[in-house]
Amino acid sequence: MYLPHKGLLAVLLATWLISGCGPSYTYRYSPPPSAHGMNCINSCSSERRHCQQLERLEENSQRALYQAEMRAYQYCKTGKSKKEARHNCYQPSYPFGSSSSYSCGRDYDSCYMACGGTIQRIRNPD
Repeated sequence: MYLPHKGLLAVLLATWLISGCGPSYTYRYSPPPSAHGMNCINSCSSERRHCQQLERLEENSQRALYQAEMRAYQYCKTGKSKKEARHNCYQPSYPFGSSSSYSCGRDYDSCYMACGGTIQRIRNPD
């Protein structure tokens, strides 16, 4: 079947796929006017940094555990047939990613607003 605008259709489809699935947003943070509110927000920032440090430590621990389990797996399967290795050796799966960074951000936003700050969501022009 011949489509005269097949190339144009492919370009439009590629553009649509690259553009993403929905609108994108920018967030504007407006601090509270009082000194007490600013001190409160500084505390929120400290808590977020602490949360992010804990997240990095967790990721490093997961990576180290995975590497140790992979070494044990490689050692276990040495000298075995594929079938024996499949039945006798535990093959670890990589612990992909962490959702705590999202949680750290959400916790910060909640803390920020509890201190009297406002967060405005602004839709970016397409």
